[in-house]
Amino acid sequence: MNANSEFIEGDFVEDVNNIIFDVKGLEHPPTRVIAFPRYIPDEKGDRIRKVDNRKYAKIYDLNLRYTYMKRFLRKYLVYDEVFDMKLCEIPKTDIIRHYKPANKLKELISNIEFLDETQQSALKLALILSYKSNVPLKNLGISGSIMVDLHKDNSDIDIVVYGTKESFKVIEALREFFNEGILRKYSMDEYERLYVFRKAYEVLDLKAFIKHEKRKLFQGMFKGREFFIRFIENLSEKKPYGYYRYKDLGKITVKARVIDDTRSIFTPVRYVIDNVKIIEAETKHSIKPENITEIVSFRGRFCQQVFKGENIIAKGKIEAVLENNYLTHYRIIVGGSPKDYLVNEEFVK
Repeated sequence: MNANSEFIEGDFVEDVNNIIFDVKGLEHPPTRVIAFPRYIPDEKGDRIRKVDNRKYAKIYDLNLRYTYMKRFLRKYLVYDEVFDMKLCEIPKTDIIRHYKPANKLKELISNIEFLDETQQSALKLALILSYKSNVPLKNLGISGSIMVDLHKDNSDIDIVVYGTKESFKVIEALREFFNEGILRKYSMDEYERLYVFRKAYEVLDLKAFIKHEKRKLFQGMFKGREFFIRFIENLSEKKPYGYYRYKDLGKITVKARVIDDTRSIFTPVRYVIDNVKIIEAETKHSIKPENITEIVSFRGRFCQQVFKGENIIAKGKIEAVLENNYLTHYRIIVGGSPKDYLVNEEFVK
């Protein structure tokens, strides 16, 4: 898989206004890129880009992002017929720079003698993951604030792993690293901070939140610094933009059983489900529960959220998935609203 070939999850782009966006998903229109603002030029910002001394502020909260877009980026907010929703889509002609995690990793290796402590920590984690998993460095990258030179002394580490087989190898290496103490899970205080940061209190109590988060292998602490690892499956396994079309049918809450969690580590994340029972629905027409076959999220926080064999409860947007204008199945999208959730039923009793 060539990690430098397309606009994909983990990449950032910078537009003509010097706003830096994070690319979402793997499906994009031919002339535009689906991405959301992450770092915005701001004279009062707490991040400085050394190359031009420009100050930036970070916006991460979903509601704040949409507020900012509606105020300053209305021309990028367009209705997308494939996804049947308004999305932030940057015309490729407005993009002045395309940031690739794989390129940043190469750059850090080339400048190893001149790295600051944050950059050194990120590089060390990438190197030991590559060595332990036997995955070539070309299949890894460094994203986030480090990639765009807007990191701070306490910034976290964002690693991207490219390739389906390679991702599974890295997951096993992570499991061993936690067992050996090279990495550690969050402390209770850190889980509480994460709980507040993600505003999980809107849908879940702290105890249930921690039960879910403790099982995840792609996040934790490395040498006193938070890390998050994003996995991208082979692009050859994905259908091109427009092959499927999605129709928004409303909101739904279901109980179901997970029968396949093979894609639970990837972004976008996908769970195959059966035994679906509709608890509540506000939909445009009636939906047969047996035709709801998957749960999908474009947010990394839902990776490894539930596992095969578990009974789950999910609340999100219900979509019809169309191929050549024929209905193939329905899917539930979680993460598009702060009120969405996906939980193990046992953890919330």
